[in-house]
Amino acid sequence: MNFDASADATARFRQEAKAAASFTHPNVDTVHDFGVAGDHRAYLVMELLRGSTLRQELTRQGRLPMTRALAVLSGVCTAVDAAHRQRLLHRDLKPENIFLVQAAGVELPKILDFGVVKSLAPSDTTQSAGRTGPGMLLGTLRYMSPEQLRGEKPAESWDLWALSVIAYEMLAGAHPFAAASVLEVHNAVLAGHVTPLRKHLPEAPPGWQQFFDRALAMRIESRPGSALQLFSDFKQSVGMIP
Repeated sequence: MNFDASADATARFRQEAKAAASFTHPNVDTVHDFGVAGDHRAYLVMELLRGSTLRQELTRQGRLPMTRALAVLSGVCTAVDAAHRQRLLHRDLKPENIFLVQAAGVELPKILDFGVVKSLAPSDTTQSAGRTGPGMLLGTLRYMSPEQLRGEKPAESWDLWALSVIAYEMLAGAHPFAAASVLEVHNAVLAGHVTPLRKHLPEAPPGWQQFFDRALAMRIESRPGSALQLFSDFKQSVGMIP
């Protein structure tokens, strides 16, 4: 992977790439090396993966069977929790950044693009409310939490919100904030207009909707406090606790 890096962006790229390379997990695409070439093109050397993205699977199937959705969310939540414990934030979780690898007959989800990882350490002097430049938000708007859209200080809640949106998509085959344009998505998220799950999945039991009511609540305090808690709540809501 390579991309243009201006002089102003080079220092930030090196810092974030170093953080990404320092974090390894079975459910994360490994960054082996990074650098900036003589022509100012930045690059990452990453693990080669074979399979398909979660987005491609959702496009093909519409929605995932519950057991498969649980397996995908379990691996991704485990990786995100490990990253958060190291004070690292992904900031751009979405189905395009979850890769499904087939290994020995078992599907293994791996998070891509930890190259935009952000340190949450208090000593991080480059931290700037999730912006990479004046008025610029880093991430994908359809997966941004209300606090991220408002330009607040980077926090684990950003990733947890994106995980909740992804969980909804895997079950419903649709985005929880129905909108025809980027602006409408932005407004729907900030207004808390979550599409009821039963609109897409009429047979969904009340517990499923109750999970998303909590996970996509406007108040951070009402949501799960960690990626592992989010998965535990999700598993309980769908009635799959052994």
